[in-house]
Amino acid sequence: MKIYLRILAYTLLLSLFLAMQNTLVFAQEMDSVLFTQGFFEDDDALDLTLKFDIKKFIDEKMDEIYLPASLSYKISDTIVINKQVRIKSRGIVRKDFCYFPPYFLNIKNTELPDNILSDIKKVKVVSHCKNSEVYNNYILKEYLVYKIFNIITDYSFKVRLLNVKYIDTGRKDKTVTYRAFMIEPEKLLAERLDALLINMDNFGYNQTDTAITTVMSLFQYMIGNTDYSITGRHNLKLITLKDHTKQSIIPIPYDFDFSGFANTHYAKPQSSISIENVTDRYFYGMCRTNDVYINAMNIFREKKEEIFSFILTCEYLDKKTMRQAINYLEEFYKELEKPKFIEDILRNTCE
Repeated sequence: MKIYLRILAYTLLLSLFLAMQNTLVFAQEMDSVLFTQGFFEDDDALDLTLKFDIKKFIDEKMDEIYLPASLSYKISDTIVINKQVRIKSRGIVRKDFCYFPPYFLNIKNTELPDNILSDIKKVKVVSHCKNSEVYNNYILKEYLVYKIFNIITDYSFKVRLLNVKYIDTGRKDKTVTYRAFMIEPEKLLAERLDALLINMDNFGYNQTDTAITTVMSLFQYMIGNTDYSITGRHNLKLITLKDHTKQSIIPIPYDFDFSGFANTHYAKPQSSISIENVTDRYFYGMCRTNDVYINAMNIFREKKEEIFSFILTCEYLDKKTMRQAINYLEEFYKELEKPKFIEDILRNTCE
């Protein structure tokens, strides 16, 4: 009987081992994307390794040519994904200004298990721009902007913080590690919101959802950003909900490096706006009724504690960056409580 039990136990252990090996092989060989369910809900930074010819990437960044790269990351303590991807630069100002610009990671589609969203072709990554701690902190502040907007509304892009180890095959595998963050792909955004993407220009404010667009505009004022446009879809994606009872267009902003909250060295206000510094706030939204404004303002009041709590508990911020973030938002909330905030601030510059 004891021999039988030993054989049974050995057989079970062997089966378990083989199953784990099969899982590991599948994980290494499949053309998976990074997006397991809840991927963008996780506030922990994900460790990635990217190996490619960084020297060539930088030299040819203006050409926007895809280069081959090797990507590896862990999806559990025992499973590591190793796969071949492609990488190319992206952005307008940052591609020109940054030594190391933001980039696209292009990943092939494949048939995957149901718990992995496999039909995503490419993903945007916002990178460190230049090799200094200052620019590392710019990444964290822009990441915070996305997370704050997530708290305010679901009509926002989710992001995932990354620690990226870069291995430069063009410089004898020189290795550096920098912060970055990944932006939720548009298709995942549309699926999450049960919406359709709109890839057309020349829409105006009067065609967008009044309440949601007002919240978006007030958020842009909160972070000190005017670098966006609905008409030209500049730093905005437009969606419409599949629900036929809600046919208005919803603008969803991205790219906040020109905001006063991020306050990057290269950010400048729009020349058509009467402010001298991006840290100066300017309301760039539409004129609305007082009721619409008040409803939007109340959302920001309700979310204040959660916003500040998130910043104060973000383990990746140094004290200086945290203090800057808190102080800038406190200025906004002080303005919000002024008796004539609507008349003196919003109506003073609304369109």
